Amino acid sequence: MNMRRFAAGTVALLVIFATVVLPVASQPSPFIIDAIAPLTGPQAFTGAAISETLRVFETWTNEHGGLRGQPIHFDIRDDQSNPAIAVQLTTLIAAKHPAVILGSVTSGVCNAQLPLAKDNGPVLYCFAPSIHPPKGSYVFSSGIAVDPFVAGMVRYFRLRGFHRLAVISSIDGSGQTDDESTRRALALPENRDVQVVVWEHFNPTDMTVAAQAANIKHSTAQAILVWTSGTSFGTVIRNLNDAGIDLPVQTTNGNGNVTQLRQYLAFLPKDFTMSGYQYLLPPNLLQSPAMRKPLADFTQAHKEAHVVPSQASSGGTWDPAAIVLSGLRQIGPEATATQLRDYILSLRNFPGIDGVYDFSTGDQHGLSDKAVVIVSWNPQTGEWHAVSGPGGVPLHTSKPL
Repeated sequence: MNMRRFAAGTVALLVIFATVVLPVASQPSPFIIDAIAPLTGPQAFTGAAISETLRVFETWTNEHGGLRGQPIHFDIRDDQSNPAIAVQLTTLIAAKHPAVILGSVTSGVCNAQLPLAKDNGPVLYCFAPSIHPPKGSYVFSSGIAVDPFVAGMVRYFRLRGFHRLAVISSIDGSGQTDDESTRRALALPENRDVQVVVWEHFNPTDMTVAAQAANIKHSTAQAILVWTSGTSFGTVIRNLNDAGIDLPVQTTNGNGNVTQLRQYLAFLPKDFTMSGYQYLLPPNLLQSPAMRKPLADFTQAHKEAHVVPSQASSGGTWDPAAIVLSGLRQIGPEATATQLRDYILSLRNFPGIDGVYDFSTGDQHGLSDKAVVIVSWNPQTGEWHAVSGPGGVPLHTSKPL
């Protein structure tokens, strides 16, 4: 037999065998991380921002190794801004015994979910900084706890010279929590010269707060704290504008959605600030140099995705996802809820984009008031700018914390 012809035929058969008989290696199926968010209803602005941030995080993670080589995927369920639906979804997901559920958001919804997970899991990492999970429980809360959060905001006003404040709060769970934290912030020795001269309340379903705005106008207030978010925030600032009130307004970063704010341009306060994230600070002003790497990743991920980070939710969504992923990478995809909880509780110096996390305090948030940064929004450019350093100290002042 002609050896060249035999060799050629053998090679051809091997190629056919490799092509037809041998299976092609397939991409591993994604590791599913369950999440709950308000994609519809009054908190849909926030839910959309959370969903977008999770998608950016998912893409970035899968392009950089995934979970030990396995891609991840966030399965996001819509709670429709309704605590009862969030409870139903949490119960349904928990029945599968996952290690973790991310979300939902707002204190009312997360507090409704909390009893379902606090004692036996799964880890429930809520996107609401206003809840107070029990120490050592399976429930964690993103961002800065409300007390240090409000303390930093009041500090910013005080160091700007505003000692007489007006407060207007919703009567729902979030507003009540903010009220309690405001009272505790005012009781701090540093705020002994700060007082609330008028404290107004309203139902978040109210179509007008004109009476409350009139009371603020006729008070001696120098600045206003607004404790509400979503569509009710628009109602408040519209009525403040209608009443001819031209005072500095500060609010929660739950109102930092640019799409939402653009609808309020006609009556947005001229001096308008809210708590924000340290990714808006120059590198030399960060709480820690260790934050530079996660901040660079965060910025690059959004740049590659052609997405502008949401002031309302990006930081409070990105860091919980990063903390959970870090735990899953260390323990492995088979991690149990208890293993993941214990991992998070063990963190002492974890650099995120919102600050440096230390869970030894037992508040289940991991951040102190030093992580607070106050920001303002430029409607012309659509950009956010830091107006304070860490702790809420105005950038134009040299006064220490």
